[in-house]
Amino acid sequence: MTFEIDAKRGVANHYGVRTTNGKFGAEACDELVKWAVWDFKYNDLPAAGTNNLQFSIPANATIISAELIVDTAFTSTSTTTDLTIGLATSAGVEIDLDGLITAANATQTTIAVANSVITGSGALVGKGIGSAAGELVVTPTVDDLTAGAGRVVVKFVYNK
Repeated sequence: MTFEIDAKRGVANHYGVRTTNGKFGAEACDELVKWAVWDFKYNDLPAAGTNNLQFSIPANATIISAELIVDTAFTSTSTTTDLTIGLATSAGVEIDLDGLITAANATQTTIAVANSVITGSGALVGKGIGSAAGELVVTPTVDDLTAGAGRVVVKFVYNK
């Protein structure tokens, strides 16, 4: 797959199949439930509004579940680094920055275990995201991560 950025119009285009295992996220679905997957590393965390490539969960979607799959254990220089995972608009405006997975879900202890699955219980889980589309935002509570990789899987229903 290839990305092309048109500097004149400020838009991005991709060629080839866009799979669900990329850092910008992609959508998969059955007839009703859709899901999006984002891959990331400790030094390249998803952030909203940084480019036009990140997948957005549509406005008015209802979040069914959110999970963090820890592929490589996250380590840091302190013992208090947790992760918060939520949504913001493509302009970087907060929808809810820990609305999917809270710091209580993704504590330093839980994110330090490779091959584990952390289920989110943020305020957006089981609720609608509101009238703006949401891009994934992963934020460490202390910016000192030294290793780690993971995937976030968000299942949602699009409410027309």
